[in-house]
Amino acid sequence: MFEKIVSKGSLGKLITILLIASVAILALSILTDSKDGRKQIIDSDGGDEERLCSILSGIKGAGDVDVIVKYDDDCKVVGVIVSAEGGENPIVANKLTNGVSTLYNIPVSSVIVFEKEQEE
Repeated sequence: MFEKIVSKGSLGKLITILLIASVAILALSILTDSKDGRKQIIDSDGGDEERLCSILSGIKGAGDVDVIVKYDDDCKVVGVIVSAEGGENPIVANKLTNGVSTLYNIPVSSVIVFEKEQEE
């Protein structure tokens, strides 16, 4: 059967048809794929931030901690704000900054620590 296809010169037509079909399938796949399906899933309920708060609160002197994590369009962490009761202590602030920087693989300049007002 293959010899008949090759001998009749229709091999070029067969390759052309397969190429067009492949391009059509690829275009259909791209057009029907949602953009969200190609991105990293962001934890929209704040579960990761709660876990981070729990871990950072365990650092000696940190006290109660709140965090806000900022993501870019590619769902990568670009900045973190930390509010900690012990944030006024430079040693504690340094530990918090280094911990967050290491966890998210971002520069320490993208992490800022503030002193959290202690509730009475």
